[in-house]
Amino acid sequence: MADDAGDMEGYLALVAQRPELFRNAPSGGVDILTAPEEVAAARAEAKAYRRARGMKDRDTRTGILAEDPYMLIVRDAVRFPDGTRGLYNRIVETNPVAILPVLKGEPVLIRVYRHGLRDWSWEFPRGGCDAGESPEEGARREVAEEVGGAPLSIRPLGTFTPGGSSLSIRAHLFFAEVEHLGEPDPLEGITDVVAMSVARLEQMLRDDVIIDGFSLALFARARLRGLI
Repeated sequence: MADDAGDMEGYLALVAQRPELFRNAPSGGVDILTAPEEVAAARAEAKAYRRARGMKDRDTRTGILAEDPYMLIVRDAVRFPDGTRGLYNRIVETNPVAILPVLKGEPVLIRVYRHGLRDWSWEFPRGGCDAGESPEEGARREVAEEVGGAPLSIRPLGTFTPGGSSLSIRAHLFFAEVEHLGEPDPLEGITDVVAMSVARLEQMLRDDVIIDGFSLALFARARLRGLI
């Protein structure tokens, strides 16, 4: 991979469009640098740091590295708390939502194939909001698509991040009551839509069958609020 600049024009446009993704904390932390001379210095320092430690140093691009309708991969030029400069990768998802549906008091899980894991996963429905959708609207649509039928009621359970180091993901969590279940959607990689007792769900958690972080967060929030 060539040591060329990434898409800095698109990156700077994103800085203007989504400033919340690039804000620097007034109390310190890892600061994002956007001035051309600062970006160049950060790239040079990152290359020198990697070379001195025998690490791969060929790719020090900054800006947008990859982009599609669902995800954005950027590499920021940054200043670390000790004053040194370098590079930091981030993955940005499009306004994700996750939902814990219940049917007559029983949590509903789906069995879905996850490309990143290269394996099947038992979890609660989740996805990204479409353009112009609010988180609640996106959550209602995801329930309809992955479980079947519009939810009878829906309530927010706060926000969640699966990890803050390289993931710019703040998912909105919801609890939903559904009237019935639909058929699995093979186009979504879903093979099963199952309502199960809380006791069975807890056993799957204990047995390491459910490992999805969104589902763990949903279960904890709903359980602590006495919803299941």
